[in-house]
Amino acid sequence: MENISLQLLIVFSITPILLLIIMVFMYMRINKMNEIISNLKSEINTQKQKNNSFLKFYIGSKALLNDYQLTNTNQDGKKTDFSVDYEVEVVDISETEIKVKAINFVGNDSFSRDPKNKTGIIGFMQDRWISKKEAQLIMDESHNRQVKLEELGI
Repeated sequence: MENISLQLLIVFSITPILLLIIMVFMYMRINKMNEIISNLKSEINTQKQKNNSFLKFYIGSKALLNDYQLTNTNQDGKKTDFSVDYEVEVVDISETEIKVKAINFVGNDSFSRDPKNKTGIIGFMQDRWISKKEAQLIMDESHNRQVKLEELGI
């Protein structure tokens, strides 16, 4: 009986020491994990900033307006619905919209492909404000150059 009491006493004496060692180990491990999380958050923020500058409209950038719906009303009052794919250049920028001028377009139906309608279709998209969500930025050499200049602070 005395032997069992001695063994219990030893186990109960060692247990707090072992728990302390485990707690210190866990504390160090948590600190290391927090440091890793902090570094990853920093990398994510840096990547987000790069992505935002890469997909940023600037004056002079080019964009596409795919399947832009238009309606033509002739002198008789007859309406013709048609769509075109515009290539536009950004002229001005606001928080949610861009002001564009059409450079070219591709007609998606017979009305828009008719040469006599070309000037009217191009003229419609001169100095027009559109939502940024409607436009798809064209990534070309001039855009890449602009992104690099902004990264350098120029």
